Amino acid sequence: MNKMVENFLRNRGFVLPKVRYLLRNQIYLALFGLVFSIILLPASWSIGFAVGAILGTFNFYFIAKLAQELIYMQRGALAPLLFSFYVRLFLTGLVLYVAIVFWGANVFALLIGLSIILVNVLIFGAALVGQKLKEA
Repeated sequence: MNKMVENFLRNRGFVLPKVRYLLRNQIYLALFGLVFSIILLPASWSIGFAVGAILGTFNFYFIAKLAQELIYMQRGALAPLLFSFYVRLFLTGLVLYVAIVFWGANVFALLIGLSIILVNVLIFGAALVGQKLKEA
């Protein structure tokens, strides 16, 4: 499964191994959380967690993609960065509004779903610290 996800990300233009590692872990955390929430939580919590996890994963995906592209731009990187930020902000707000108002998603579950990005970054940081300690 790792090879399949790695190939998917590599074919989408993610050339840096650590970025692929972060995105792969984000996808796994989101999928594991979705399965866990569907099995164990009530419907409003499952919807909230699912929307938060999927929204966070898509945002993380597009930020990573944009960051890799902006690294190689010599000039004019500010306009695409700002445009991407505001488009993502608007769409995220729209999806959150629809999820809360129309789908009855639990706000706390939404926040927990969005926070799996933080869990992913903490795992990545712990792995980096572990590597540095082994090398020293």
